[in-house]
Amino acid sequence: MPLGSNFSWYGFVVLLIVGLFTEKYAVRLGRGQEVSASFLAYFLSAALVGPLASFVAAVASQIPHARRHGIERTASYAAAAGIVSGATGLFYVGLLHEFNGPTNTPAVAVAAIGLAAGVLFQGINYAVFIPVGWLRTGLRPGTIWLEGFQPFLPFHFFFLAISLGLIYIYRLYVLRPGGVSMVYSTLLIVLCLLPVLGLIYAFRAFAHERELSRHNAALALRNERLFLQAVKSQVTALDVKDNYTARHSAAVALWATDIAQAMALSKHEQNITHLASLVHDVGKIGVPDEVLNFPGRITGEAWSLIEAHCQNGHKILKTIDQFGELAEVILYHHERYDGSGYPVGLVGEAIPLISRIICVADSYSAMVSDRPYRKALSTEVAQGELRTHAGRQFDPVVVDYFLKVLAEHDLAYQRGELADFDLEFSSDRFLRELPAEPVEEEPGLAAPVPNS
Repeated sequence: MPLGSNFSWYGFVVLLIVGLFTEKYAVRLGRGQEVSASFLAYFLSAALVGPLASFVAAVASQIPHARRHGIERTASYAAAAGIVSGATGLFYVGLLHEFNGPTNTPAVAVAAIGLAAGVLFQGINYAVFIPVGWLRTGLRPGTIWLEGFQPFLPFHFFFLAISLGLIYIYRLYVLRPGGVSMVYSTLLIVLCLLPVLGLIYAFRAFAHERELSRHNAALALRNERLFLQAVKSQVTALDVKDNYTARHSAAVALWATDIAQAMALSKHEQNITHLASLVHDVGKIGVPDEVLNFPGRITGEAWSLIEAHCQNGHKILKTIDQFGELAEVILYHHERYDGSGYPVGLVGEAIPLISRIICVADSYSAMVSDRPYRKALSTEVAQGELRTHAGRQFDPVVVDYFLKVLAEHDLAYQRGELADFDLEFSSDRFLRELPAEPVEEEPGLAAPVPNS
């Protein structure tokens, strides 16, 4: 039902073309979603012509998707878009006629009705397309809202404001008695839509940049995971050379993480502790085999090579921004509480807490393990050494917590016999803390959510 006898059907064609244009150049967001600026054409068609025109505009504008989505899928999307637009048109027209029609309703009331209709459009749009997106892509409603709706809310309001402005101009110049001719009303619509094209371009550019940023983040995340796998391979290679590193690292990870948990560190700090413990000796990849497996006490130049493994591990890990904290922990894990450690001689709490935790677990593991230069110490002797050197080599608070942890477990735990490097690495908490890599959808799987 047209809202005025002076309505330009040519103008409706212009709005239909705008709808086709915006849908043809919809931006793919990945994870099975697309976004377009078609709200403007649908809403204006509903306001200026009526529900049927809005329904037709919404359905017809889905035609550009037919080649990519297929006839059946396009028909389902067209029906959903038609329902959203037609229902909004019915609401707008029905409420407007309750206020004596478009020409007699005060401008403030027209704006309020238009605002309510715009909000209703987005609400119905969300309600209709959420199940479509869920069934088609498996994305949860909250994910669809956060990725497909929420980021574009500012554009929703811009398009709604522009639509209300165009409706007011149409009401002022076209619907008034003796209004302009069909040709002039069409030109008026075209002129009003020209700046809108710029906003549509900005909308498309924003959506494209957002998707590009998401894609780059996914690539960075994939690189981080690959990098960690490479570090794991280096530790495994060290184990082949030393036949000690992997199991030792797994035991240190087990104990250090339990210490961090007992000390009530945050989940993130516990995760950093776990991963740092697993790879704390990765810098030894540059130490010659004859030094690693030397049967006596190492001194002189050979000891300098051993000491350098902290800096080497730091250099390996700091190349990835995500691992800056991890690299720092590994750099200082051989610092001593009294300042006599290496590589720089930090004292007390100037040493990162996680480094102090790993230092205790690392030293205890070395004591209860067989080494080329001596046999393993008993757990009682090793724990006695921790008490003796607490406050000098070790943080006394960390030692207290570790001894309590050990006392709560059996001998197999205390000797690290149950530690398995591959198992610890595959269950690494820091890896689980990283966001899941977005799955790239195959062509044709995207659902048009939302019509902004």
